[in-house]
Amino acid sequence: MTRNGWSVVAKFGDRISAQALFGLLEAEQVPCYFASNEVVPGLGTEYAVLVPSELLHRAQWIRQQSTVSAEELTDLAMGESADEVDKS
Repeated sequence: MTRNGWSVVAKFGDRISAQALFGLLEAEQVPCYFASNEVVPGLGTEYAVLVPSELLHRAQWIRQQSTVSAEELTDLAMGESADEVDKS
């Protein structure tokens, strides 16, 4: 899907996931924009992150490299690493 030279990197059912990808791409200096079907803030069902079509491959690679495991999510939620838990 393209829109005037922009391609969708990913679509999400929630705003937070889309914003996380948006932030990740911004941190890597990939131009991007956020689109949703929200008519009223907070009532959307589809959120997408788009990048210039020529940067789609790079954006997909960045997204793939950023996959976080369930263990890493637990560590982040607990505020400690698995190494710290093993030492206690």
